[in-house]
Amino acid sequence: MATGIGPKLKGALCAACCVFVIIPSIILISVSFKSLDETELGIDYNSISLSLEQTFSDSGLYFLGLGHWFITYPRTIQTIEFTALDLSRLHTRTNDGLPITLSVSFQYRYNADQLMENYLSYKHQEVEVYEYVAVAVIANVATNYSAYDFFYDKRGIAIMMQNELALVFDDMLFARIDALQITEVQLPASFQSAILTSIATKQNITTSRRYLDNMVVTFETQKLVAENIKNQTIIAAQGLAQKRNEEAMATAAMIRQSVTAQMYSYGNLTQIVGLSPEDALSYIWWDQQNLESNGASRSKDFVVGINPNMYVRQQAS
Repeated sequence: MATGIGPKLKGALCAACCVFVIIPSIILISVSFKSLDETELGIDYNSISLSLEQTFSDSGLYFLGLGHWFITYPRTIQTIEFTALDLSRLHTRTNDGLPITLSVSFQYRYNADQLMENYLSYKHQEVEVYEYVAVAVIANVATNYSAYDFFYDKRGIAIMMQNELALVFDDMLFARIDALQITEVQLPASFQSAILTSIATKQNITTSRRYLDNMVVTFETQKLVAENIKNQTIIAAQGLAQKRNEEAMATAAMIRQSVTAQMYSYGNLTQIVGLSPEDALSYIWWDQQNLESNGASRSKDFVVGINPNMYVRQQAS
């Protein structure tokens, strides 16, 4: 009797072998793929050899192999913030000896090409190290400035803190500082009150100086206007005086010419007719009366034979 395996049994054994080989292979291949998100940086970690293989900075699906996975770090900007309420953190002194408490926040990013050094140095505990180092650097920079500087040049102090912190993070902490802000400054209450009083006094002085400058400009403008009015008045008065003077001189010249002509005519008449001075005066008087009578609206009556001198005296009395 033959004891060989039949065709059906052989087929079943082959199918079972395929199942036990293919399915685990599929599973092993599938677990060898790892994905990296767009907001992440990754380090290929080999759990079999307990080693770091390489760094990945681009998102996507990667075939790392069996026993490999990603140690991830955030690609995006990270923020560390210290508030003034936490007195044990950023509590220092100014260079003039006054105690000061700061609220500071800063933003940093991991250096993609130094992720392995970062992990080997801090094993994902770097944030705590960052905080302690930042407190030390910021407090040290703060001691270089006076309390007045924190009121009048807070932005400049923040820039110096950012520069010093960037040097330390880039050289020792495998990260890059993007920005730093001083959000609050707390000084002794008496000093803050004195500073506020000083600021208010300076503002009042500035306001008074501006008012003084405005008044000076106003008075100078009024002075110019008064000078112009004075000059215009003087010019108008001089013009009017010159006009009246010329009119008077013209009138005087006309009178002078008229009197001269009359004297000349009466003198010629006296010489030609042979009148005595009394007769000449009588003629002049009667001639004047005739002129007035011709120019008057009513006629005048004359008494013949009366001496004009007597008539004049009677009218005067």
